[in-house]
Amino acid sequence: MKLALILAGSALFASGINAHGDHHQDQQQVKNQKPPGLSWQNWHMLEEHDLSRYDAEYFFKLHDVQGEGNWGRSDILNLYGLLRDQVVGDGSGMGEHTSHHQEIITQEAKDHVVKTILALLDTNNDGVISFAEYKQFTQNGGELPDFGYGQGHHLDFESEYEEHHWKKYHMANDPDVLIKHKEDIEHELLHHKHEIEESHTLHPEIRKTTNSFFSNIRLDKLSYKYRRE
Repeated sequence: MKLALILAGSALFASGINAHGDHHQDQQQVKNQKPPGLSWQNWHMLEEHDLSRYDAEYFFKLHDVQGEGNWGRSDILNLYGLLRDQVVGDGSGMGEHTSHHQEIITQEAKDHVVKTILALLDTNNDGVISFAEYKQFTQNGGELPDFGYGQGHHLDFESEYEEHHWKKYHMANDPDVLIKHKEDIEHELLHHKHEIEESHTLHPEIRKTTNSFFSNIRLDKLSYKYRRE
């Protein structure tokens, strides 16, 4: 039954049933690629905070998580969505599931991001970035680099989906998500695939059994309603 539901969900997603047109449709195919001509910080603010207009002081204070008046290591990692140890899908609650190994953010990767940002902005080499340093950086035309981790989603993939989709389209009138958008189906598939991957990582014998089961499935025998020609 679960297999049939997953396959049915895949078919619905592929056909785009119930997709709405006002949810960044033009960027759905390239969510993790910065649009040409847009700075990384503008991309981040637009996608993560729904803001197209802001100033340097607001940006700085928004990402001063502890309210200490500067950015330390945790603030820099949070800005890029790297406080977590793995990014599931594209980090937004959507995207394709990759292997557990590919999702992990290594300590070396985190260190590289922090070291690079400090080298760019920490002009007095005290290990933190003050607002004065950030303001000077922006006034000189500085742009925060894109490290390839997407637009810097701060939350885990379940919370990102809830924050940016469920609250906007379902919380008030459809809390049980009876009306399915393609984003809902994509998230559900990502969620289930991630759960399966975690189970397989903890119990390799389950992965072996599952792989053996799927290798014997004849897709040409699949019911027509679950197939897409």
